[in-house]
Amino acid sequence: MVAEMLRASDALMHFRGEISPFLRMVGLAYPDSGAMSDRLDAADLAALGPELREVLEWELALDIGTVARGDTDADADGQFALDVAARLVMQWPELPLKPQPLVDTVLAVLSAHRARHRGPAGGGLPMLHHFYLELFQELGDQGLMINPWFYDLPRPLLRSEVAYPAPRGAPGRSLLEEPPFVLPTFWRQADHDDLAQRPLVIKTPSNAYRFDFLRALFPNARFRIVHLTRNPAAAVNGLYDGWLHHGFHAHRMARPLGIGGYAERHPDNRWWWKFDLSPGWQEFTDAPLLGVCAFQWRSAHQAVLDDLDDPAVARTSIRFEDLIGEPSRRAESFERLADWLGIPFEGEFQRAVHRGIGPVVATREPRPGRWRDRAARIEAALDARTLETAERLGYTDPAEWT
Repeated sequence: MVAEMLRASDALMHFRGEISPFLRMVGLAYPDSGAMSDRLDAADLAALGPELREVLEWELALDIGTVARGDTDADADGQFALDVAARLVMQWPELPLKPQPLVDTVLAVLSAHRARHRGPAGGGLPMLHHFYLELFQELGDQGLMINPWFYDLPRPLLRSEVAYPAPRGAPGRSLLEEPPFVLPTFWRQADHDDLAQRPLVIKTPSNAYRFDFLRALFPNARFRIVHLTRNPAAAVNGLYDGWLHHGFHAHRMARPLGIGGYAERHPDNRWWWKFDLSPGWQEFTDAPLLGVCAFQWRSAHQAVLDDLDDPAVARTSIRFEDLIGEPSRRAESFERLADWLGIPFEGEFQRAVHRGIGPVVATREPRPGRWRDRAARIEAALDARTLETAERLGYTDPAEWT
C-alpha cells in the first residue's frame, strides 16, 4: 500500500516490482545461493563473480524508472510491448515464449484494445485489466496458456471473464517471479539525472534479511530505512490467508512440507514455501500454519530491529493502523514521510493519499479487525517470542489492534 502510494510521486524512482526475480536469475536465492534462507550479505555478492554481477546490475538498471503519465507515442508503444514480453518470459519460464512474436502480439492487442475502448493512438491503456485479459485470451488462442488467476486482477472481473476457477497449485515447477505477477504499465526508464537526484524505492519484504548485501550492491548510495509495522494478530491473519491463497509461491522445497492446516488442505502446494524464507525455517516444516506465520512475522521485524540498533542508520517507521483510518490521519503519516525523504507532498501524490487506493495484492476484502474472526486460534499462536517483538514495536494492548 505504501509503495503504491509513493508511485504517485514524480520525485521518486522505483523498480517495476520486487527485486527477488533478478536475484534468483543469477543464483542468489535458495537453494542456489547456499545461504539456506533469504538472508544475503556482502560475502554473497563478492562470491557472485564479475560476469553474473554484471548481469544483475544490468537487469536492475533496466528496471528502474517511474510510471509514465499522460499520453504516450509510438516509441512508447514499442517499449511497452518489449516490457510486457520480457516480463511474460520471466513469469512463465516453462512456456515456449519467443520474444519477437510476443512483441508483435502485444502491439496488435494494444491497437485493438484502444479501438474497442475508444482510446486514442499513443494514449496509453484505457482499461489496463481488460487489456491483459484480452492479451491472455489471444495468447491462449495461440496455444500459450497464461493463467490470469496468477495476476493481481480484481476477483469479480476474473470470475466473470475467465472460464475456469482459480488454480490449486503453483504456475509451474520453476519460478523466477512470485505470483501474483506484475502487470507492466507504460514506464519511463530512469536516466542519470534521475538517479542523481531522486530517491530509489526498493520494496521487497525479504530485504529485511539483506541490508548488508544491499549496501554492498549500492556502495555509493545513502540508505534510509522505512520500517512498516502492523500489529501481529492482523499481520499473522493476512499471512495465513496468503498461504491458503492460490498465489505467493516463493521457494520450491527439496522435500514436501508437513505444515499443519496447509499440506493436507493444499496437497498440490506442499512442495512450496510461501513468503519469506526466514533463517531457522527448518524448524517449522511440520509446525501448525499459524505458528509458521507468527515465526515469519517476528523474524522479519527482529532482523529490521537488529539492524536499526545502529544509531548511524537513518530510519523512520509507519504504522499500518495510521493508514487505514481517517484520511487526515493517513495524510499526516505520508506528509511526515515526504518531509523525511525530502520530496514534495503535492500533486497526484497528495491526491492519492487523500483519496486512498484500492486493495493491493489482497487475499480478502479489507475489513478492520478481520483477524478477530480467528481470534482464539491467532492468540494461541502468538507465543512469548512473538509478543516480545510486538512489544518492541509498541503493540502492547490487543484490545487496540485493528
